[in-house]
Amino acid sequence: MAAKELTAQLAAFSHGRVPRDLRRKQVLAEAFDLFIERGFPGASMDELARRVGVTKPVIYDLVGSKEQLFREVMAVVQEELTASIATAVAVEADLPSRLRAGILAFLRFTHQRRRGWSALLSMESGAGSAEVNAIRRQQAALVAALIAEGAGGAPDPRTLEALAQAVNGAVEFVALWWQAHPELTAESLADLLSELLAPGLVAIAKASTAKRTTPSARRRAT
Repeated sequence: MAAKELTAQLAAFSHGRVPRDLRRKQVLAEAFDLFIERGFPGASMDELARRVGVTKPVIYDLVGSKEQLFREVMAVVQEELTASIATAVAVEADLPSRLRAGILAFLRFTHQRRRGWSALLSMESGAGSAEVNAIRRQQAALVAALIAEGAGGAPDPRTLEALAQAVNGAVEFVALWWQAHPELTAESLADLLSELLAPGLVAIAKASTAKRTTPSARRRAT
């Protein structure tokens, strides 16, 4: 839920009891900001309760422990990112176009949330590493599916996994680098990355298709 929409809904209950579902959404929104500002270790449930305007027992009743809360916040981020990329990719027909659309969606998503994205990635060596890695695995799965579809079927599983990790790593690091170079646009970076990555992926996809079709072609010829 957008911040403005959430604020408007909460304002409607300024003189009455806020519905439980709406309060949970408020807690998740405030928790996201708190984790960004303080990191997982420095974020306290006392501070979260103060920001929301409820007691700490209410927070625990709504979302459970701090660990559970962080997992839920990260799950929301993962879901939104996955949906954004999947929607962008779905409207494109060929592998290069779909690759560029996916890269552009990722860049736009992380740029809009750049402060939070950087903070979340900085947690990867401590608390929260499992959640950050879950997002990376989900993104790798999306890239792997894209490559496999472009190849007309899955190449060797290890090759597919390596390619997905390579694409993921390149796009993620460029997204972080971009924060120091705001004069560049998401579109120009998506063009650059897709021009770099697409030819190799297309070549590998064609080679994979050829390996599957050549034996059958030979059998037909004999």
